[in-house]
Amino acid sequence: METSEKRTSAREDGTPARPDAALLRRATDWMLRLEAAPDDRGLRRELDAWLAADNAHRQAWRRVRGAWDLIGEAPADPEAWPGGAAPATRLRRPGPGALAGLALAACLLLAVLPGAWRYWQADYRAPVGDTLALTLSDGSRVMLGAGSALVEDFTAGRRRVRLLDGEAFFEVAEDRRPFLVQAGEMEARDIGTAFNVRADDQGYAVAVRDGEVAVRYRDGEHRLLPGDQLALDRDGGARRYRLPPDRVAAWREGRLFVQDRTLADLADTLERHAPGYILIADGDLAARRVTGSYDLTDIDGALSAMVQPHGGRVLHITPLLRIVL
Repeated sequence: METSEKRTSAREDGTPARPDAALLRRATDWMLRLEAAPDDRGLRRELDAWLAADNAHRQAWRRVRGAWDLIGEAPADPEAWPGGAAPATRLRRPGPGALAGLALAACLLLAVLPGAWRYWQADYRAPVGDTLALTLSDGSRVMLGAGSALVEDFTAGRRRVRLLDGEAFFEVAEDRRPFLVQAGEMEARDIGTAFNVRADDQGYAVAVRDGEVAVRYRDGEHRLLPGDQLALDRDGGARRYRLPPDRVAAWREGRLFVQDRTLADLADTLERHAPGYILIADGDLAARRVTGSYDLTDIDGALSAMVQPHGGRVLHITPLLRIVL
């Protein structure tokens, strides 16, 4: 093992630490060398020896392979070769230029297609990386978060808006008609308030700055007061938190205050604030929960700060594709 490569160690809880940056770079270098010379049996034997030398090497290799698999077919796994004999299998992966183009195309498809139908049926849309301030027909003010979409659905007897995707902060104008925010199965009813609603693939969240909000979700109903935040999972789970009221919708000032959210959920949020797509190669890492405060004007810095305490590293494949290892 090269002296510049630092071995992983066990965490205090006894679980193995994740590979450090040097080992991940080394494993990535092995992957690129195999792509350049797929029939080189000597190179494969060298890799086999490197993998056999330390479990940390094998862990780093698995992490890099997992990331590589997300953007195409990886080389045959040396760990599966019987007796260390490597088959001379020619790679079918395109060259570096074509690979970057395919990764970019996959990035754009993944980022755009799943939510496109929701985005284009909206009355109001905020582009990725920017917010939209608007005033509804009743005088209520809304700040629509980056990459978010909203439908205004008012009648003579009630005011309702549908948050199709993303996040919005509402300052509700006084009116005899109730004001309702609907997001999927969740409905938030304003009782003279200013409040924030978030809807994404992971679930929903409501946080109150002023006044009171009644939230109905499936068979449950919750009353929220200033500083209350309610997170609702799509499987029906509910978690309640407290935060300073002035931190509600801090994203409007370029800050993201996070309480007990998964990295997968936060990757979705960060994608709204900068062009591109974030892939998390490790399912265990994606499920890790985060609490903290982050700068939305520096997405790369925010992402790194989120994953580093859990041993994660960010690999830039193209300017529009980040893979977390």
